[in-house]
Amino acid sequence: MRRVLPLLLLPLACAGKSAASLRDSSARAGVSAGVVAALDRQDHYFRSVGERRAFELQLGRIADESVDAESYYAAVADALAAFDEGHTSLAGSPEVPFASTIPPVAILEAGGWPVIAGVAPGVEGGGLRPGDVVLEVDGAPWDRALGRRIAVTPGSTQHGRRARAVANLLAGPTGAPAHVRVRGTDGRTRDCFPLRFLLDDEGMDRFRFGFLEERVTALQLGPATAYVALPDFSPERQRELEDALRAIGTTPRLVLDLRGNPGGRIRTLQRIAGLFLDRPEDLLQLAEGNRTETLRASPGEVRYRGSLRILVDGRTGSAAELLAAALADLKRATVYGSCTAGSARSRLTLALPGGVLLHYAGRAEFRRADGRPVEGIGVTPDVPYEPTRDELARAVYGDPFLDPLVRLAVE
Repeated sequence: MRRVLPLLLLPLACAGKSAASLRDSSARAGVSAGVVAALDRQDHYFRSVGERRAFELQLGRIADESVDAESYYAAVADALAAFDEGHTSLAGSPEVPFASTIPPVAILEAGGWPVIAGVAPGVEGGGLRPGDVVLEVDGAPWDRALGRRIAVTPGSTQHGRRARAVANLLAGPTGAPAHVRVRGTDGRTRDCFPLRFLLDDEGMDRFRFGFLEERVTALQLGPATAYVALPDFSPERQRELEDALRAIGTTPRLVLDLRGNPGGRIRTLQRIAGLFLDRPEDLLQLAEGNRTETLRASPGEVRYRGSLRILVDGRTGSAAELLAAALADLKRATVYGSCTAGSARSRLTLALPGGVLLHYAGRAEFRRADGRPVEGIGVTPDVPYEPTRDELARAVYGDPFLDPLVRLAVE
């Protein structure tokens, strides 16, 4: 999540250079030094001089052993994932598209197994069906494949890291089909070959259950219930949400779906919270060193006063989980689902050669209004829920009209 200030792009001597400049190992070493220096300016990455030195040596080896910008950044991204920090990642660019891609398939964990929760229509799904249990990925047992994915997945909590890794279990080279062995609902084992081609934007799983729009989705589920899915906290989402709430009007119940929402701007959070409150209530604390600041809601002209139910999961992070916590603490909403990602620090950005961006956590930490931390813990829902394989097999998870968590929230 970006802090209260606008997005901060810190200077780096070679930041304006192209990816071609990284053909030389000394140039890559310079970038590595800049990355280490940026993290070292914070107080939560290195607990000792020895830890800093070990990471510096690791990035130095990566600079020496890489052959081009793509392989260099891919290795640096994997190294950064070792930090227990959900905001720490590299975002690729059209010039350096080093990130893995994933098929248009949604995977959730049910009963301790990765289960297909949704498949986009067409040949890209490679024969996968909702309810299929993943047994192997590219010849490796699913638990070994998941372990590898967890090792290169950022996260501030074990459950948040695992939820993101499960969702990205089939990640791999762009355009190359995954080889996935599954056990179907009929008990039979079969091989599937879904195509990998959907780029993951800055590590944010935009399509959540496979098909999430990159804008606010609003539906009327019945005369007494409305449903709104909020994909992130970028400024344009506030305007889209305001339009949705105007259309909803005085509908008695509203289900606000924040599952898979990675967060966004803190100011957007304050304004969105104001859509559900009559006064500028205290929402959160911003703690940085010895300084603590209270962040308040920013009510505007649009207001929804009906009963509010919020849906969250292990990939609900940053501003999204903070909004859920704040409105629950104010007794304005009831939260349903599973524990959130627990990633609640400010986010800074460093521009690197080739248009690549390093996102990392600043010193500021956002806490609940009473001072309770969210970072490294998450937000526990008022009403816990985990999907079952049978529910996923019925292909209703993610369909607001049939989704079992939505149904639970409106009972």
